[in-house]
Amino acid sequence: MLRRLVLPLLLVLVVPWTAHAQQWSTYQPVGAGFSIDLPGEPAIESETSESAAGPVETHSASVEVGQAGYVSMYTIYPESTGMEADEALDAARDGMLEDGKGELREEKRLTIGDLLARRVSLYDTESKLVIVNLMVYRRNTLYQSIYAAPPDQENTENSRRFFASFKLIGR
Repeated sequence: MLRRLVLPLLLVLVVPWTAHAQQWSTYQPVGAGFSIDLPGEPAIESETSESAAGPVETHSASVEVGQAGYVSMYTIYPESTGMEADEALDAARDGMLEDGKGELREEKRLTIGDLLARRVSLYDTESKLVIVNLMVYRRNTLYQSIYAAPPDQENTENSRRFFASFKLIGR
């Protein structure tokens, strides 16, 4: 009889604790000018591509937790492009939609500090995921915080923490 009582009690006590035991880490690449919290140790990638204006550097950190994906990305454009914030944010939004598989659900114009920002939400008809992208453009750098998950996981405690943790800092 004691055994029948102990197992349910362990499930009630241990299962919620392990669900909350997720380790968050702060991603703050040296010289990038931002920080963000990610729900685990990120996979880091970098690449440089050539453009008419010169090299474009893209750096990303990504973490997958269950069916949700978290990506922090920043792209450094050549200073000679002279892009304005609205132009860069429009181009980033349009890039999310260009393959025709994304349906724009919402776009909010925001400011972070004194900088223009956007929060774009789309539904990807191929993957059946909602993708939310918080974008900020400062000087020649586009910062993106991207969360992708099934529609029923769009607004979770973890997604809110992820977006709320984004901070611009000095370079």
